[in-house]
Amino acid sequence: MAFLFMRRILIKYAVTALLIAISFWFYFQLSAYPYKVARWFQPIEAKLVLISAKKCSAGSEWLGLFVDHAVTNQGAYSAQVAFLSGNNMSHHCEIGYKKELLGEQINPSSRYRYASTSKLITASAILKLVALGKIKLEDKLVSFFPELAEFSDARISQITIAQLLNHSAGFNRTLNGDPMFLRSNKPWCPKNLKELQTLRLAFSPGEEQIYSNMGYCLLGEVIHRVTGESYRNYIEKKYSLARRDIKFVNNYYYDDEVKYDYRYEESYSDSYLTLFDFDAVSAAAGLSGSATALAELLWDIQHGDVASPFEWVAHHDKCNVRKVDECLSLGVRHYQPENDDIILHYHEGYLPGSASFAVVDSFGGVTVLLKSGANRYQENPENEWVRWVYKRLSLYYVMQGKLPILNAVSFHH
Repeated sequence: MAFLFMRRILIKYAVTALLIAISFWFYFQLSAYPYKVARWFQPIEAKLVLISAKKCSAGSEWLGLFVDHAVTNQGAYSAQVAFLSGNNMSHHCEIGYKKELLGEQINPSSRYRYASTSKLITASAILKLVALGKIKLEDKLVSFFPELAEFSDARISQITIAQLLNHSAGFNRTLNGDPMFLRSNKPWCPKNLKELQTLRLAFSPGEEQIYSNMGYCLLGEVIHRVTGESYRNYIEKKYSLARRDIKFVNNYYYDDEVKYDYRYEESYSDSYLTLFDFDAVSAAAGLSGSATALAELLWDIQHGDVASPFEWVAHHDKCNVRKVDECLSLGVRHYQPENDDIILHYHEGYLPGSASFAVVDSFGGVTVLLKSGANRYQENPENEWVRWVYKRLSLYYVMQGKLPILNAVSFHH
């Protein structure tokens, strides 16, 4: 009996010690990595918002799959998607809550940060100036900055406008960090362009393509020099941003802006607003608004402008349009797995706690998805999201009778 009594006591103490250890471990995790702990609950939240906080406009049920996928597969806290057909028929869906869980629901006008999909507007503005004869794609960057004379790296004087658009100017943010988003230093572009005189390029202009926020900052300054207006003022007027309720972001949130979700970030929280110079990144990642507002703006650019960035020249020798992210021209990526398939002209965007995706397809349709929350799988070499969108849009056009039904078979390959 004594042995059994002692065994029960030991088991009781062991269980108590284990529970205490688990409690301390959980407390440490919650204190040190609160966003990582929040990841555990995201699948439960996703099921909740699918039931309680999802709305689609009439006839847009097919589009609901986009926001479903965003919360269940990509870890979004909330999301908006908008689709404008080639004949300007509008569809939209929203999911999730603007701030607190079970609070005010996301609506069609809720504001998100567009992040790098803002570059599409910069590219469009450059092409407008080209169409007006005010600049040429072959123009050298330094020709717009006559105050700069000598350069430590002579190759800088060879950078063209086209190379800036195509991320092939020679800048490489992977070597020493992105100079537009360094925590310790404010970016030198666009206010201190003399830094170009001491800069060393990572590769010769036109030799490679490496994504560059710096290049688009410089394009914004070119727009300023050519038009005589600040980049923000010029874009606000030329693209009627006020009418669209599209605004440039700053180091604060607007009242109608959504809550951003940082659970899939490794080192960012709301405090990131104080780290970056949002005026400096205006041309690279500066705009905010709803998915519908951005879709309408991109639709107007595609269908109304004499020159649109959403074009792909088939003989472009550096493009592999058959693979995701391997064909970039005029600042836009292009994807067409097979000759008879639709073509996607797309751009993605990211800022801490948020992500965006904008695509113009070869039938003239425009799709924009905005979400709160970084992608669950940030390192994804095959870019599952682009291929997923491609399959859903292809199926939509099959159902509309614009693609042969045989194409539907290939969607599952």
